[in-house]
Formats: sequence, C-alpha cells, structure tokens
Amino acid sequence: MCSISNSQFHSSDIPAKFNGIMDYSKLRTEDIIRLDNKGLSEYIFFIQDDLQSKLSSGRSIDDIIDQEDPFEALEPLLPQEVYPILVLAIINNIRSDTIMEALLEGFQKGIKQYKKANS
Repeated sequence: MCSISNSQFHSSDIPAKFNGIMDYSKLRTEDIIRLDNKGLSEYIFFIQDDLQSKLSSGRSIDDIIDQEDPFEALEPLLPQEVYPILVLAIINNIRSDTIMEALLEGFQKGIKQYKKANS
C-alpha cells in the first residue's frame, strides 16, 4: 500500500497550469466520456475535495446525497462491480495508486460500453 503523498495520482502532483482550467462542478456524463485518464483522475479528486469540504462543514453524507448526487454523472460509466469502489474511495478520501488504477480501468471499460450503447 502506498502513501497518499507518494501516489502518482495525488492531486498535489497536478501541474498548476491544469488546476482550475476546467469547471469540474458542471460536468455531465457526456463531458466525462471525453476525459483522458488524467482528466478522470482530476475529476475524482475534485469530487473528493468538494465532498470532504462539505462533510467538514458539518453536513452529513445523507444530506449531501439527498440534495445533490455527486456520483450521478459517473454512475452510467462504471461497471456495477467498480461503482461501490468509487463511492467508498470518494467518501473516505482514498487516493492510493491501487484504487485509482482500478477506477480508471473501470472507467475505460464503462466508457466504451456507454459509447457503444449510445451511438
């Protein structure tokens, strides 16, 4: 198991020129399917950071999900067996290489299936 600070996917490793360019808060499923692995990783980190900020402010996960579903745009893109990994990783702020690699692999598979089903 690697530490967060050594993870090749850690958000602090994203070059400054890429930070803040894309407004991840407004992405829809149709936008997400166009992201490369780096963009997908950045999007997952954005959701994690946003959710952790809301949890830190005292909101419960139930309240957050009732008012807004941070997983809604991602759900159609992930195979059923990978979706729970995403939810747990985001809620628990897990950013290990192993988890990110599993998620990205799942996204690639799911994006291919989504494009095939919607073409």
